[in-house]
Amino acid sequence: MSLLRFFLIIFLSVYLLISCSDRGVHKNSFPLMDNVIADTLFFNEIIKVGGIYKIDSFIVLRDIQENLIDFFYVYSFPDLTYLYSFCPKGNGPNEYLMPTVVKNKKNNKFMIRDHSSDVIATYELTDSAAILVDRYDFPSQDGRYCWELNQITDSCFLLKRNNAQVSARELWNLKVQKQLDTIPNTFDLKKEMGKDYHIEFDDCWISASDTTFAFAYFFINRIEYGRIVNNEIQLDGFVGVDETPDFYLYGESKLNNKYEYNVDNNIVYYEDLYVGPSRIFALYSGLPWGDAEIEHSSIIEIYDRAGVPIKQLNLNCPLSTFIVDEGSNSIYGINIEALDGAIIKYDYNID
Repeated sequence: MSLLRFFLIIFLSVYLLISCSDRGVHKNSFPLMDNVIADTLFFNEIIKVGGIYKIDSFIVLRDIQENLIDFFYVYSFPDLTYLYSFCPKGNGPNEYLMPTVVKNKKNNKFMIRDHSSDVIATYELTDSAAILVDRYDFPSQDGRYCWELNQITDSCFLLKRNNAQVSARELWNLKVQKQLDTIPNTFDLKKEMGKDYHIEFDDCWISASDTTFAFAYFFINRIEYGRIVNNEIQLDGFVGVDETPDFYLYGESKLNNKYEYNVDNNIVYYEDLYVGPSRIFALYSGLPWGDAEIEHSSIIEIYDRAGVPIKQLNLNCPLSTFIVDEGSNSIYGINIEALDGAIIKYDYNID
């Protein structure tokens, strides 16, 4: 090999490396891995936990059993002493039927949107009670409901709005009911798949911390990240693939396997997502949908907020959803299929 050709190859390699870095494209391979052991924290309240939320000085658990009285149970943090429940189920004043939690709230504020009444309510959590401090209506727009709501600023919210066939990532001022920005779907699956398309195929989780956000896809091995700048959604890059898999479609299984429905053969990549003050945490499954709903996820991927892979945590007890306290390097999650009546805690380090 001539000296000129050798230097040309080196130059092209460096150029390609720099070009990929400028685009914010990363592969989800990790320089560090760690096996972490769960600490099981049992509670005495008779609830079926379907969600866990960190609100400054408190952890809030969501009850999903059919005969529930209150939707949310409040525990002190970090000692996890039970304090009280709130948000009663019903059709009366200040009662709710389908509350969705608004994430990334500050100053011990807890916010919900109730899909049954179109009400947005904000509570201030104290050691003794949840105090209603604000309440207003936010009707569904063009037949689409708000999901994955995250507060960015006092008046700015990043969310997903969808019905059975249309889903979009949007920025809203909810109080004045004004859409500030939207971004197109990364993959034009609705056009490509036609009548076979369902929003599950390119559905994603959304999480935010201050003005930084990330999207983690359910059926696609991809995480996107970015920032809210001047009331606009700005994508900075992604981790993972740049094309979609060949999806198994809805309908009865024709593969003579253990799943009743063909769609259950699709691999679930990310089951949950949490963006903290300095890092992105993604709950990776890697299982077919038919198994993932029972077995859940045994890997947490950790990235910095520029999408660079830092570490992979291998969990000895799977999680279905989780939150992170970066101050203490602690992860708190749930898995009612494996451990009903308990919070699962993992301690981790980055080094």
